[in-house]
Parts: sequence; C-alpha cells; structure tokens
Amino acid sequence: MLHSTTPAKDDVFVTRLLDKLKVEFEPELVPIRPEPYAKMLNCFHNVEEKVKRDGGRIHYGWAIHKTTILCEAERHAVWEDEEEELVDVTPTEVQAEHTLFVSDNEGFEYTGQDTDNVRINITGNPIVDDFIRVNETLSKIHAYGTRESDMHMYLPDAALELHQYYEALKNALQGFIYMGGTPKKRCLCQGLDRYKNCHGKSIVPRIKADLRKLKTVLGEADRPA
Repeated sequence: MLHSTTPAKDDVFVTRLLDKLKVEFEPELVPIRPEPYAKMLNCFHNVEEKVKRDGGRIHYGWAIHKTTILCEAERHAVWEDEEEELVDVTPTEVQAEHTLFVSDNEGFEYTGQDTDNVRINITGNPIVDDFIRVNETLSKIHAYGTRESDMHMYLPDAALELHQYYEALKNALQGFIYMGGTPKKRCLCQGLDRYKNCHGKSIVPRIKADLRKLKTVLGEADRPA
C-alpha cells in the first residue's frame, strides 16, 4: 500500500483534484479523534455507531491524501455535532492530527456500495496513468460483488478471476514505479521489450476487452462502482 500524507489545502495538486471532483465546498482540516470502538477503513459504520451513542449526524465527503505518485480523494464520513463542528472518529494507519476533508454531503448515502477513489498523477511518468487505470478497473469489477461484511465481498467466478489478475498487475505496477520504472525501461514482466512496447501497449486494450467480456457474461453491474 502506498504511504500517504495529508497535503496542504493550497497544494497545487489538491486544487487540480478538486477541479476533477467538481465539489461545491473548499477543503478543511478536520480533527482526528478516534473512538475506542472505531475500526480503520470503516468510517461509515464508525460514524453511524457514534451517532447512535452520542447523537449528531453523519457527514459525507472526501478525504484527500497524497503519496509520492498520486493525489487522491477517497469517499469518507465524519461526525457532525449539534454545533455543526466536524470530527473524524476513524483511526488512521499513519498517525495524523487532521484529515483534509471536503464536504460533498448532498445526493450521497452509504448503503454498502463501493465508490472508487478519484486520482490524479502528480508525476511526469505515464506509467502512473496505467496504475490509475488498473485501480479504476478493479473498482468496476467490484461493482459485480455482493458485500458479505464490512471487510469482505463475494465476487462471481468471472469477476473474481479478473480481480485476481488486476490486483496482481496493480501490485506489479506499483513496485515497478517505485523501482524507477519508465516507459523506456525493460518491462515489468521481464520480457525483452521496453515497457512502452510491451505492457504499456497492451494494458488499455486488454482492460476494454476484459470489461466487455465481463458485461457479456454477467450483464450490467447492479450499481456503479
């Protein structure tokens, strides 16, 4: 997993990401005060439990993170108290005092669906664009799943097979990028060609073909990823 940090509100890449999100509000730093019962990566249920215990309401939006290759927004929920102050009650994997949060509370309600992160490439390396495409493909595959619990999802065999392939490709791309991979370097598959003439040429056509095949076998996904 990529190590992420909380970017500054005026970071140029945050501005570009907000343009892509098309949100109405400006980002704000929301204090992180995890509740003892809260679990990492489980913000929606954490806030729902907080509301049951202490009142207030759930407030939806996006948490903004930055790595060395991406600036991305992740669907997120924080707790809003009676004075309309926001608090992030979900613990983070990396110790931090604040979440950079942008409100997007209208027209969204969490009902178990997966919502893909919104990402932008902050490097000049086009392989990062392929990494983003593969992540987006995984989200489209998840749309065929049925959530069995907060952390587990059932996927039909056709979707599961593709998921395994693209999850492995995502990890390979990430490692390749961090090892200094560029389009002119030997491909991540260790074939004789450069990346641009090997996987760099085949990823986009394969994604299109695989998603068409999945739609043929399983039909339209019941809900958007």
